[in-house]
Amino acid sequence: MAIEKMKYVSLSCSKSHLNEMLEMIGKSQPIHPILASQLVEDKEGVLLNEENPYDSYAQSFQNIGHMVGCVLKEKEPTGTYSEAEIQNYIAELNHEFGLDTNGEVEILSEDDEKALHELAPLGFERMKEAQYLNFGLGRLPLDSYKKISLYAGESFSIHKLHSNNQYVWLVYVTSDAYLKRTQKIFHSLFFEPIQIPAFDREKRVQECRWKMMDVYSYCLKQSSILKLYPYVLKKDERYEFDGFVPARKIQSFKALFKDVSIQEKEPSEVSIPCPTILRNNWFTRPFELFVEMYGLPKYDDFDPTSFVAVTYSLIFGIMFGDLGQGLVLAILGFLLEKKAKLFGIIARVGVTSSIFGFLYGSVFGLEEVLNPIHQQIFNVREKLLDVMDGSNTMGLLISAVLLGASLILITMLMNIWNNARHKRWIEVFLSQNGMVGFGFYGFILVAIGARTLYGISLTSLPFMIVFVYLPLLCFLLKERFEAVVEGHSFKPSEGWLGYVVQNFFEVFEILLSFVTNSLSYLRVGGFILSHAGMMLVVMTLMKMTGTAGIVVFIIGNIFVMGLEGLIVGIQTLRLEYYEMFSRYYTGGGTKFVAYSTKSAD
Repeated sequence: MAIEKMKYVSLSCSKSHLNEMLEMIGKSQPIHPILASQLVEDKEGVLLNEENPYDSYAQSFQNIGHMVGCVLKEKEPTGTYSEAEIQNYIAELNHEFGLDTNGEVEILSEDDEKALHELAPLGFERMKEAQYLNFGLGRLPLDSYKKISLYAGESFSIHKLHSNNQYVWLVYVTSDAYLKRTQKIFHSLFFEPIQIPAFDREKRVQECRWKMMDVYSYCLKQSSILKLYPYVLKKDERYEFDGFVPARKIQSFKALFKDVSIQEKEPSEVSIPCPTILRNNWFTRPFELFVEMYGLPKYDDFDPTSFVAVTYSLIFGIMFGDLGQGLVLAILGFLLEKKAKLFGIIARVGVTSSIFGFLYGSVFGLEEVLNPIHQQIFNVREKLLDVMDGSNTMGLLISAVLLGASLILITMLMNIWNNARHKRWIEVFLSQNGMVGFGFYGFILVAIGARTLYGISLTSLPFMIVFVYLPLLCFLLKERFEAVVEGHSFKPSEGWLGYVVQNFFEVFEILLSFVTNSLSYLRVGGFILSHAGMMLVVMTLMKMTGTAGIVVFIIGNIFVMGLEGLIVGIQTLRLEYYEMFSRYYTGGGTKFVAYSTKSAD
């Protein structure tokens, strides 16, 4: 319904409280920060240029955790660590877990891990410390494992750990004297060795988990603070951080800070463009999607979402009028509305489609089922509006053009109001979408209506001078009036002949746009007939297929809802953008983006 009110805030503190202030800003998230480089043009100060090594440290911990199977979660760190301590701890972990060579480690399969798990009770440390015994861990193809019995007399023993339908994992043990002989035997059996770790890695990971998470969380915390440094401006011995906060959250935002000076200003008091937050009710909120696609309104502009919601739902419903199909769209849209705004739009246009479908007497393409209800409610012979009756075709098309003309006039009034708010008086009075354009277009419509309905001619000279010739002259001279307002001469620099020749074609284009914009709404009536025609084809095919008719009926309705719904949706959006937005809306606003450490990544 409106654009949310904002406040411009300036936070400043001493160096000793800088990190504390930035940490709280990173957690609070209702502020849209301003880069210090934008502020330094208006305020004297120095930018902070600090490197952020903690980002790479945190990434190193994530890599180590991934390699050793330890999921690191962010928490509130309990200690502080110098860069040297962090670097040494990373090096220690890399060395201990065998990650020294480019951070790589032997990747084990799930079956390998199961075998290691079975072997762990024997004690990896004890196996490594054995002086006269040698252990070998690995897997044998299933066929090779069956041949082990042929070497029953050899000086080694085996212990089966794990198996699947292809391999058997085992560990063998032999003495120093028979090691080479044993290795040769297993090599001939296609033995695939796995390195026995120096310690129980899983156990060691659990022992290191707490400290790894603590140091990792500390790195994330420091990194999030340093990411805010580009928004800080140093002025003397104070550090300033500026941004925009929603007015309704300003008190709770200020309450978060201690030892910080906070100044408030209205957005109009600063040169920095204020970001925009749209606030709309339940019905209109999904249509913010279309407004954002075209361009958010500026902070001091107005929010067109409500107008878009009403006109889009109305036009779509008129073109896609079917009670049954509309209810299907509405149900699906409401069920999936939380997934995306687009489904919310589908739900709402489904409701209007159902309403107009009831008025047309159409339910899944069945054109006669609602006739008894229409006859009882509206006291008509068959039904209220038969769109397939040829005698109604011209009326539908004329009604579509009249609907378009009404919307054009409404958007002109909206443009006049919006320009008057900003005191752009030339646009208010002399533009094609201003008061002169409104009078010109409105007179043409009234003149055509009076001539058609009552045979009255309004083309007498006084009417033509006031409502036609004078507006055309205003269109022609609008550029010169703008020049006078800007302090230039009324006389064009290229001379009046060159000016008139050049702007004559612009005036002709304006006249042509009035015609084409009006006729563009013929598509509304055309799609009413198109939708009914497609359903007539479905009904005809259903009758022709006999017992399979119900299948054709269902598939046909799904096809029409998908194809026709998509086409009608696109055409309605086209009318919104090209025939309406172009008359009263410019966009150009900046989206409010609340700061968070994740959005800064």
